[in-house]
Amino acid sequence: FRIETPLPKGKGEIAKMARTLTPDRRPGDFAQAMMDLGATVCTPRNPECGACPWGDVCAARAAGDAEAYPRRLPKKAKPTRHGTVFWVSDEAGRVLTRRRPDKGLLGGMVEFPSTAWRDGAWSDAEAAAVAPVPALAWTAMAGEVRHTFTHFHLILRVLCASQRWADENLGAWVAPADFDRLALPTVMKKVARLAAGRGA
Repeated sequence: FRIETPLPKGKGEIAKMARTLTPDRRPGDFAQAMMDLGATVCTPRNPECGACPWGDVCAARAAGDAEAYPRRLPKKAKPTRHGTVFWVSDEAGRVLTRRRPDKGLLGGMVEFPSTAWRDGAWSDAEAAAVAPVPALAWTAMAGEVRHTFTHFHLILRVLCASQRWADENLGAWVAPADFDRLALPTVMKKVARLAAGRGA
């Protein structure tokens, strides 16, 4: 039918037109045959029009642009968000971690404390103002962590500081050798690699 409405909006129109082709006899077999046809012959890329049983009545084949269907909207560019991670260590070399809220992205997983992730980059002063441990001398690590989620790219800078004692009220203090035991998401593993000097 050479339907011009792009997906996903065009699904309703496609379904409506498909119903005009569905026979009363063995409609389930017809539906299965149509799915098989779409998976093997009438594929979105490089359709095999010469092998298609619908070729004689296909409007897109007649127009010579079957590969242009179904129409799709161009993908939106993923936005980039920014955050700052706080790498806090104690005298024993243990690093402060905390558990993320159960709901939301990476829910319930362990992280190194960080700012919120937002559209604009954080200055060191802005980040220090929301640090989990106040009044520490923060030093920016060289490099940054880049990670891509389904809907956005993330760039993280890392500020590090140390303190003599581990305040257990802030979270769990974990030795780097024990990081493998934690439910660290990939993005936080990248932070750990950067902190270890191996890059992200």
